[in-house]
Amino acid sequence: MSNLNTNKKWVNWFPEEVFLKNINNNQTILYNIEKIKKEDFCINNNVNNISKELSINKTNTEIHKEAFKKGFLEGKMAHDILTKKLNNLCLSFEKDLSTFENQLYSAVLKIVIKISSYIIGKNINIDQSILIKNIKKIFNENGSFLKHPRILVHPDNKILLENTFKKFIKNYQWRLEYDDNIDINGCKVISEDSYIDSTVDARWEELYRLIFSEEY
Repeated sequence: MSNLNTNKKWVNWFPEEVFLKNINNNQTILYNIEKIKKEDFCINNNVNNISKELSINKTNTEIHKEAFKKGFLEGKMAHDILTKKLNNLCLSFEKDLSTFENQLYSAVLKIVIKISSYIIGKNINIDQSILIKNIKKIFNENGSFLKHPRILVHPDNKILLENTFKKFIKNYQWRLEYDDNIDINGCKVISEDSYIDSTVDARWEELYRLIFSEEY
């Protein structure tokens, strides 16, 4: 008599694909089907393998995304640092260039003023030698040719000129006059047939004329 419990509730079984483990013995086993045991079968695990592969692929994708995101952030950070350094370098260069331009402008301006002082006979500081030099030049070129010449100078130069040109003025009958409107390093010569303006203003005007004319 069978030992099976006929009162037990049966449950439908829907297995995955079932295979015999030893394919080479399939024919032998099928001939002796009553001898088949549970151990002779295996279940197809392809579905499980696919699930595992999908899970692995998903994990790899997430790892790649995280690595890309990390690399992107690191690259952006490096780019920002480099940009900041370049900006600081440009600002520093502009500042140094501006300082150099100011220094160069100041140096050039001093040179121009110095050269101009020699051209027009004007110096920042009062220089009596400039006046003496100009008057000597006038005397040498016109001293003996002018009729009733008068030389006008600043009153502060009275003693200087009387001591320096006393003999010349007496010999050529020049008359020494003083005018507060004459600059300290300049003079004017007036005669019946000539007028010589050797003041600073006149020399500046001559310098401007030379600069803005073809004679320069």
